[in-house]
Amino acid sequence: RKMPQEVQAVGPVASTTAISWTGGKDCNLALIKAWREPTLRVTMLVVFRPENAVFRAHPLELMEAQALSLGLPLQHVVIPKDADYKESYVSGMKKLKEEHGIEVIATGDMDLVGTMARNWIEECGEAAGIRAFLPLWKAERAECLRTLLDERFSLVFSCVKSPWFDASWIGRALDASSFAEMEAKAAEKASDNGDKPLDLGGERGEYHTMCLDGPLYASPLRIALKEAAELSGECGQKEGERWWTIQWAWAPAP
Repeated sequence: RKMPQEVQAVGPVASTTAISWTGGKDCNLALIKAWREPTLRVTMLVVFRPENAVFRAHPLELMEAQALSLGLPLQHVVIPKDADYKESYVSGMKKLKEEHGIEVIATGDMDLVGTMARNWIEECGEAAGIRAFLPLWKAERAECLRTLLDERFSLVFSCVKSPWFDASWIGRALDASSFAEMEAKAAEKASDNGDKPLDLGGERGEYHTMCLDGPLYASPLRIALKEAAELSGECGQKEGERWWTIQWAWAPAP
């Protein structure tokens, strides 16, 4: 039986906060950190999504179910297909500020990605007049995974890539056993063809997760797993690299 939801630690002066949401491990950990930060008042989740994008690793239907269980609305900020990417983000953030009073956006970002010179939410937020809260920034990857296990999050692998993983990891739980295997992969030397060891946080896109339950969830998300789907010809997919994503359906009520 689930315990009552943990009361948010809102202090006398707290900024209205949205959590940048994908449904995976890092945004769930950022939510917990923000929830327990007295200077913040979490009022919503927000997903920034390109127009007509298919979210295979982070299915939107699962995100909506997470929001329902968490008791927080999921706001969609759609990035138009042919619009300037940064301007669309800034415009979306300004709308969150004007229509919902959002002062802070919390994100589970851990590090710079690709050619970025600074954190994207921080950069766009500066132009929109919104502060970024980055509780996992430069965090030690293994420590973050241990925290997820200690907090009893229920997470499954929703997308994995070779050479670090194979299709058998799709739908597998992120638990002590899989964590130990990941640590071994992270300790390996770089391969002769230039493949780097696994980043334990998946910060280079090696894997993605979806959360099915956690400390703030009123009830778990119950899904039935199907055979993993293999992707090919995806943007950013290197020659010879194999990618798999989750396929699922709602499980019957117990």
